[in-house]
This record gives sequence, C-alpha cells and structure tokens, in this order.
Amino acid sequence: GHVRKTAPYLEKKLDELVEKHDCFTARRGKGFMQGITVTVSPSTIINKAIENGLIVFSAGHDVVRFVPPLVITKEDIDEMIVRLDKAISEVEK
Repeated sequence: GHVRKTAPYLEKKLDELVEKHDCFTARRGKGFMQGITVTVSPSTIINKAIENGLIVFSAGHDVVRFVPPLVITKEDIDEMIVRLDKAISEVEK
C-alpha cells in the first residue's frame, strides 16, 4: 500500500528533473523501480551522485537506475531529488 501511495510522488519528482535537465531524456519504470535515460555517460552522473551522498547505479549504457527502499518517505524523496539535482548541475557545467 505504501508503494502504491508514494510511487506517484517519486515519478512526479523525477519527471520534473527530466524537464529541467538537458542530459535527461525520459523517465521510465514502475513503482519504486525507476530509471532515467541520459545523453551522457551514466557513470559520470553516478560518480557525482555518490559525491553528493546518493547511491544510484546504471542499467545499460544510457540509464541511471533508482531503486529506493520500500519504506522511503516523501521527505526522503525530496532529499534524494535535491542531491540528484545538485549532482546533475555539476555534470552539466
């Protein structure tokens, strides 16, 4: 129930990042298993995310994958988005 209630919020926040950053092309996924297709090397984004305290990983040559814990809250999602946004901003410099 928690995932069904919270996943749309995660999707909305990721969609907003896709719209904001040129290196993102689309969000895809189901529930808490989400991915964003990218136009840069996923490892570049992953390394910057780790520097900002966020663990993400790649799924193929053009996807950054997010698989948060099932107990994640909206506040945790907001913090994740802030850290990811900062990481992406550093990549796009």
